[in-house]
Amino acid sequence: MRQDFYDIEVTTIEDFQEKSSYEACRFIGLDFTAVKLAQSKFLDCTFEECNLSNCSLVDTVLNGVSFHNCKLLGLHFEYANSFGFACHFDNCFMKHASFYQMNLQNCVFLNCDLEGVEFTEAKAKGISFYGSNLLDVVFDRTDLRAVNFIETKNLQLEPQNNQIEKAKIHAAQLEGLLLKYQLDILH
Repeated sequence: MRQDFYDIEVTTIEDFQEKSSYEACRFIGLDFTAVKLAQSKFLDCTFEECNLSNCSLVDTVLNGVSFHNCKLLGLHFEYANSFGFACHFDNCFMKHASFYQMNLQNCVFLNCDLEGVEFTEAKAKGISFYGSNLLDVVFDRTDLRAVNFIETKNLQLEPQNNQIEKAKIHAAQLEGLLLKYQLDILH
């Protein structure tokens, strides 16, 4: 049975109701690994130090949601409801998540571990990956125009397969754009 919750703090998993609507709520220190988030609605909510690894996000609304110090392994965000999708990820562990074909223009990834994350065909124009680990991240036919790659680690992408005009990167990161050519770049 769908319930609506407003401005509450959820600190035990037993207090979470599946397939419900949460607005301006805080979720603190919860392990959602055995919980279904599918068909739930989160508006202007905050998740702090939560584990949402491998949760189903089918038809889940994530609008104005912040994740701080969360574990988000293997999440398929592309199955979430795309209308109004807007998330802020700060210091999150997000290995092998997927944002395939998503509009991410209302998202931020700050100091996140994004190892192996899929961004194929995503619209990420103008977003920030500041300070994030991009080891084995897949950028393929991705709109990365004006993206902030400052202070990222392990940036590798093929400029000819992505839109990267006006992307912000340090000169030391240029090597990650040229790996395909197997150049011996001397420092």
